[in-house]
Amino acid sequence: MAQGNHPEVPLTLVGNSLAVLVAATERARHGLRTVVINPGGPWGGYFGGIQADGRRWDAGMVMYEFTSFRQPATPPALSSYDPLQRNDIGRFCGVVRDYVEGRQATRAVEPPQMWLQGRLLPDMLLANGLAALPELSCAPAALAELRHQVEAARLSPWHASRKSAWLADGRRTSGDSALLDCDSVSRLNHGTVLHDAVFAPFAHQVLGRNASHLAALYHRIPWLPLYWPETLLSWLEGQPQSLPATVFTYPLHASVADLCALLATQMQASPWVTVHQDRVLSVERGARGFVVQLERKACIHTARLGWGQTPCQGLLASGSAAVPPPEQRLPLLLAFIRIPRKAVRREFSVLHVADSASGAYRINNVSLCAGETESDSVRLVLEANPDRFGAHHGALSDDMAIARAVMDDLAGLGLIDDVQTPEFIKLLNMVGALPLPTADGLSAQAEQRALLLARWPGVELFANSAGPFATSLSDQIVQGLLLARTASSDLPPIDIGTRTPACTH
Repeated sequence: MAQGNHPEVPLTLVGNSLAVLVAATERARHGLRTVVINPGGPWGGYFGGIQADGRRWDAGMVMYEFTSFRQPATPPALSSYDPLQRNDIGRFCGVVRDYVEGRQATRAVEPPQMWLQGRLLPDMLLANGLAALPELSCAPAALAELRHQVEAARLSPWHASRKSAWLADGRRTSGDSALLDCDSVSRLNHGTVLHDAVFAPFAHQVLGRNASHLAALYHRIPWLPLYWPETLLSWLEGQPQSLPATVFTYPLHASVADLCALLATQMQASPWVTVHQDRVLSVERGARGFVVQLERKACIHTARLGWGQTPCQGLLASGSAAVPPPEQRLPLLLAFIRIPRKAVRREFSVLHVADSASGAYRINNVSLCAGETESDSVRLVLEANPDRFGAHHGALSDDMAIARAVMDDLAGLGLIDDVQTPEFIKLLNMVGALPLPTADGLSAQAEQRALLLARWPGVELFANSAGPFATSLSDQIVQGLLLARTASSDLPPIDIGTRTPACTH
């Protein structure tokens, strides 16, 4: 029994993320008791997708990655996962694959493509489709520039090969005031010619501006690549370096959102999991664990606490004054579309629009990705920055006008017949959907995370508190497995004097 003769819970998880679902269901499978507190939001968070047209859709391009450049020959120990090390998740692709394929049938997706200069090309943005390089009209100029630039880039601390040494707050060394920004680092490694022809236009499609305000270490957040200049030069010279294939995987006849729904159902049906849909009022760290006070009077004494909300929310719950970090967020327009299969003119899995030919920056053929080839209809998801979408199409007065503009984009790219009325379309317009990696935001969040760890010794941070942008699909699966498998152990000592944390109800 814990303080005040309250039953002590082995583990309490705060949040609604995929990591919570993984941890709770894994523990239930092994007969381990868990309390889950959902302060609000759908199960799975962003990966929970949306319900529309009688099924669950993923919110844009949501794919599994079961391979990585960092994947070791021998599976690493789960306990070695470090959310503060950018892309450390790459070592655990096999772990993610085994977990997912034990719950969903999957299939490798056809390679993504890129729309640039009026053509469909291999995708250089996410899929390492460098075969597109010699096809670009700027290829001769890019070749000439890189031949002169590659040696200077090799000597620079901003060379892509040195990315692992860059600091998590976007600086190169402690004490630096300058941000290693995506724009500058791209120009150094890719050359100005290639940057201006491919990567800057795509950044404008996504962000509505260039990427000079974003930390280069997190270039993948706005889906920008960072190649070694030597690799680009080899392809332009006709002697391409061999790169492992980039393979994306998707659930067969299903979605990632379906996995979240499956886990949520299992969690809520398990006698080993107690779920509270409630807001956390306060958390105190005691000599034997944590005391969590909920808004609706429930009080939980727990040996272990997993915190999946932001560090700022944790500090507020601890009784500390905290101000949310300065944050820039990207707005997002999503269009979920079903059209007749006979109207599709070009087959594609994922298409990135790397120039201003469209108001959208990405279109995902969900039906092809999921292997749904027998249906008379095809499902597409279009992603756009609503500000950029509006600038491209002009004033759009209502959802009907936006829907027409969406179909105009699909037709303008030659993906569908020119005149087409969708069988179904649903629009979702989010003002601040995706956080962006700015120097001020990264620094403030790191400081608040450190303060929270000092305030709550032994707390286990995951999802929104795990580390800077350690919230990917793979990250959350590994975080959930780590929460589930970490054995209860003695908490770090804490001096609380003679006071024992107690519930207020």
